[in-house]
Amino acid sequence: MDTIKEYMDARDLLIADGGVSLIELEEQTTHTLSKLLLNNAVKIKQDFDKTSDLNSYWERYAPIQRGHKPRGEAFPWGEVGEKVIEGYLYSQIASYFDDVRFVGAPYGHDIRFTCRNAFIHIDAKSTGPNDNPNEVVSSPNQVTGNGMIEEGSKLVYNDLVNMTGPKMTRQFRPELPPFYIIDGKVLPTLTFYIKIVYEVHSLGQQPLKCLELISVPNGLILFDGPNLSQRIPGLLTPGKDEVHVERKRTRIKLDPLAKFQSWRCQKIDYSSDGQPVLKPRM
Repeated sequence: MDTIKEYMDARDLLIADGGVSLIELEEQTTHTLSKLLLNNAVKIKQDFDKTSDLNSYWERYAPIQRGHKPRGEAFPWGEVGEKVIEGYLYSQIASYFDDVRFVGAPYGHDIRFTCRNAFIHIDAKSTGPNDNPNEVVSSPNQVTGNGMIEEGSKLVYNDLVNMTGPKMTRQFRPELPPFYIIDGKVLPTLTFYIKIVYEVHSLGQQPLKCLELISVPNGLILFDGPNLSQRIPGLLTPGKDEVHVERKRTRIKLDPLAKFQSWRCQKIDYSSDGQPVLKPRM
């Protein structure tokens, strides 16, 4: 950025209408990404499920079981889902968005790119039978904040926010900026998750069940302007971390998010003949 005033003027403009324009941009981008996933959903499932057919090539060196006292009933399947989804997204992005560039950023989601009107971050989350399909666990560097700025250094920072669960309240500090100014253009940061939900029929037979695209509100909407983190009860709750962990994670609950705006959680289920069906979570 050139000046603090330039940054603050851009920030003020983004929330001048109560976040309406930001929400419209998020909705438009969600529909574009939903279309991309739906158009490739058959091939995504075919390639995901092909892993089981290729087991003789990888099973001797299968991923090591993780977690506390693993039961050994399934192979860790995170990379299967993430690499298949990332491959299709990277190969298709330029066909669905204008002026795509892969601008460098040292942290954020798995997939990061700029387009004509946004800086988009997308994270792929594989979800098995023992995982919670109704939430995403987010690190601080995967959530946008309220985007304040230090007078002396011109460094962007985010204020602490509260995560309130049924038993406790913890503080959480988002680390992604709510927008970037790149070559004079203001690009809001849009953050998405794709949950890759799979079944376990037997060890290594772990087919794709469904996909879910999740649009998380921008930090200016969550923590300023309409302040959705306070307006939507139960949206952000404490993550998995112990008290002594400094950079605590948060859980983003999907049912409250979908109840607020149904388009924010779009599922792709597969019919009995393998055809994809797009529908909202709620």
